[in-house]
Amino acid sequence: MHEFYRTVSDAIGIPIMIQDAPVSGTALSAPFLARMAREIDNVSYFKIEVPQAANKLRELIELGGDAVVGPWDGEEVITLMADLDAGATGSMTGGGYADGIRLIVDAYAAGDIEAAAAHYQQWLPLINYENRQGGLASCKALMKEGDVIRSDAVRQPLPPMHPTTREGLLKVARRLDPLVLRWGR
Repeated sequence: MHEFYRTVSDAIGIPIMIQDAPVSGTALSAPFLARMAREIDNVSYFKIEVPQAANKLRELIELGGDAVVGPWDGEEVITLMADLDAGATGSMTGGGYADGIRLIVDAYAAGDIEAAAAHYQQWLPLINYENRQGGLASCKALMKEGDVIRSDAVRQPLPPMHPTTREGLLKVARRLDPLVLRWGR
């Protein structure tokens, strides 16, 4: 894997983001990721979406130092506050309500942890619904509702979102009025 990323890095001039997701079946330790960040020029961003992500982010940042430019939360922001506390500089989500997530991350980056926590509490029902009910289909359902896309179909092997789940997602989202529900109109 190290050689693969070195080959890619040698062929391009842009940063590389490594997604650390257990669904891939390949375990990526913090020491291994940090070593790649230190040894391979363009490897500098990391989306960490594993159990106890905050601990892994903390270790990655400690071991990788300045070579770790973008340590990111990656669990649809369900662990965002703990991950920001660990040193994450942002989050890479499904993208359904970036305007809400930005409120949290911007407040945190400005040092206003209480405002970040308040925004997190405000958006937590939608964060939770996406993470525990709608999954990867949530962003598409929100975008379809806001006329951003025509179809919310997901690729196999994911099942389509159940109509009742979609209804529940939209009910929670409408309370927050995310941009996605108005974007294409």
